Amino acid sequence: MLNQDLEKILRRFEALKTNEIEISFEGVEEETISVSFHLFSKDEFEEGQLGYREDEEGNSFVGNNEGDWKESWFVIGYDEDLGDPIFVDIHNKNYPVLTTEHGMGEWEPSVLYDSLEEFLKDIK
Repeated sequence: MLNQDLEKILRRFEALKTNEIEISFEGVEEETISVSFHLFSKDEFEEGQLGYREDEEGNSFVGNNEGDWKESWFVIGYDEDLGDPIFVDIHNKNYPVLTTEHGMGEWEPSVLYDSLEEFLKDIK
């Protein structure tokens, strides 16, 4: 499953001191919100795709309809409080970092960071 893009991304995560990160966002009325994420190690990566890209038997969930999981989306971790996935879109070579709510019946991604570089800069 790992291609050159994914190898590059996972190598960047290996350089981090921990896979447990916390990011602060400015919320409503300038309130600061902290969110804890777990980023996958290379060993966790394939199992981390289960329930998003495919099921436990290897049946694909990827589709081309609105609300489907896209071929270029790969889960890189999850929100430790809500369990929502964080993922990258490798179709865009900036590798935007996105999230979406799980359990809603369809995937409606929101951009957390326009690029992997912005994401990594914020967590260091």
